[in-house]
Amino acid sequence: MRPPSTSVIAAVGVSAFGAGLLWLTNANGLVIPALCVGVLAMWLLVSHLDLGLYILLGATMVLDQFRVFGFVDAVTTKVPFYLNLNSSTGIGPLVFNPVELLLAVVVGAWFLRAMVSREWHLYRIPNVGIAVVFLLMMVFFTGFGLARGGDWKAALWEIRALYYLCLVYFIAAQIIRTRRQVRICVWIIIVGVAIKGFQGCWRYFITRHGDLGSLRAILGHEDSLFIVTVVVLLAACYFLGYRGREFKFMLATLPTNMLTFVFNQRRITYGVLGLSLGIVVAMLPRERLLQALRVVIPVAMLFAVYTAAFWNKSGGLAMPAQKIKSMFVKQEGTVDNESTEWRKLELLNLKATVRAYPFGIGFGNKYLIVVPYADIGEEFPLWRYIPHCALYWVWIKTGFVGFAIFWLFFGTAIVQAMIDYRAMRDPYFKALALMVILFIVGQVIVAYYDLQITFYRNMIYLGMAMALGTSVRRIEAAEIASQAGKQ
Repeated sequence: MRPPSTSVIAAVGVSAFGAGLLWLTNANGLVIPALCVGVLAMWLLVSHLDLGLYILLGATMVLDQFRVFGFVDAVTTKVPFYLNLNSSTGIGPLVFNPVELLLAVVVGAWFLRAMVSREWHLYRIPNVGIAVVFLLMMVFFTGFGLARGGDWKAALWEIRALYYLCLVYFIAAQIIRTRRQVRICVWIIIVGVAIKGFQGCWRYFITRHGDLGSLRAILGHEDSLFIVTVVVLLAACYFLGYRGREFKFMLATLPTNMLTFVFNQRRITYGVLGLSLGIVVAMLPRERLLQALRVVIPVAMLFAVYTAAFWNKSGGLAMPAQKIKSMFVKQEGTVDNESTEWRKLELLNLKATVRAYPFGIGFGNKYLIVVPYADIGEEFPLWRYIPHCALYWVWIKTGFVGFAIFWLFFGTAIVQAMIDYRAMRDPYFKALALMVILFIVGQVIVAYYDLQITFYRNMIYLGMAMALGTSVRRIEAAEIASQAGKQ
């Protein structure tokens, strides 16, 4: 009798493995196709390391972490990219999500290729020392918080995003080595934002028939900040003289992006957008500043006239003016005013917690409630752990020392990005570096009002942006050296 062939043994083994998975997952029919896709994806990621970054960035730009209230879940919400695999597969031990699996595969493949090729060259990452200190600070205060009786699951929700930021920043800065890779990342960003811009317009005009009613948003809160980054990149490209395909695409999709920006009603991002565009102009080379002012001054005057004309109006056309007004003038009986008053009470409780625990309470612990205010547990179950003011969140969790490290990390990142911007000559790279600077600044500003430091999408995108800022300086220097060597 002939022994079974290798192919037969492999087929039997795979079949047994598949049957075992079906048994473990209570006959979940999606497990086997997902496994096949996963095996293929891992093979591709090992072969092409940058592919993993592209997938991560693309999913971050398009897929929603949280459900948007008032809308039937779209594909962008149904894909469980940020959900632990035990929830989607039924396999209890899988307490990690696809983000972490993808990052683990990319890092593992990077190490594997380095071992095989015996090339362990690491690119220097500016300010990596403070990034490591920042990471160790989070590890320490996680352990400190749990030792004080903190809740492990709450702590995990709090800190995951910041771990993603550090890991993505480091690994992307090592993998992105060419101009082509940078341009692919930029295309993923601007196409991803364009998709969300179209989705927002569809929801407003088709799903809601032009009437938001009592809805306060049509996309995730973070999408407004993402749109700001693309608008800033567009303005930087225009003023710095880059007119490539990316510029033309951003210009073509600007109307839908800006309409969605307005419909999403995130007040703080209005201020971030205005401040960012002002800084873009202020940081332009002297020879381009006059040209920029010829555009900016008339636009600013028109916007001032619009704001004055619609200051006391209502309706869709007046929406931007009313959002700006709500930041300066108290409007009794409005949702914006209720939100503002709620945040004021929250801030009183956060300040009380800082005074009571100057060395921090650690992650996984609730902040104090000394001034009672509305319970928003149905909307946000973790509200006692993660306040809206994410800057105070860092302070109450890590104390003054951790808070200082936090500012040192983001402050040095901004300073380094500004140094890189000043040193570069390529208009495309300079525009991208300018966007990175203002993304970091904008993220910190938004964090004071809207807790987005704990959002996975924000921190993954920010980590990629910071890595791009580091990479373009290195790539341009290498290109200049190469051209000099040929002469």
